[in-house]
Amino acid sequence: MKFFVAVVLSLLLPLPLFAKKPSPAPSKQRTIRVLKNPRTIRNLPDFPLPTLKMSLSPKLYNSLSVSNVDAWVVVQLPPHGGEGKIVHSEGGGVFDKMALTMATSWTPSAFNTTESRLKQGPSLKVHLLVYKVVDGLMALNFAASDEAFYAGRAYSDVWVGLWHGGKWTRIGGTKVVRETRPYN
Repeated sequence: MKFFVAVVLSLLLPLPLFAKKPSPAPSKQRTIRVLKNPRTIRNLPDFPLPTLKMSLSPKLYNSLSVSNVDAWVVVQLPPHGGEGKIVHSEGGGVFDKMALTMATSWTPSAFNTTESRLKQGPSLKVHLLVYKVVDGLMALNFAASDEAFYAGRAYSDVWVGLWHGGKWTRIGGTKVVRETRPYN
């Protein structure tokens, strides 16, 4: 009898080792939010991308070209000075006054004689782009004229600033503008 029990146990004990292990419960899938079509400077309608590309360092341009634009405001300045008017505004009007203030430091210039015969001169569009960054807000301000006839590529000065601690701090670019406040 002892022999019979030993044989049965020796046959039954290895069976769990050969049995198929149950597959673990499916883990909860992680959701990663990826914007299918992020709104970048590359896909903004009527945006003067060549002017900005020529005016920025390649490193900054590459960074901005893949970053999501949170607000875009365009101010059009008349040919010979005067009040600018907002022709495109995003961001719920929060940055409109800032864009108008920044636009006052720009002036249309360098149009040729062909343009002067056609009209008073080209109007100038001043662009303000706002990005949300880890440190707060980053703004980029530059001017471009789609009415000007350039002999080569268009170039513009650029102002890059960071809103941190309740004020704008210039962190780059080639233009210095007076202090502005985005919130009133």
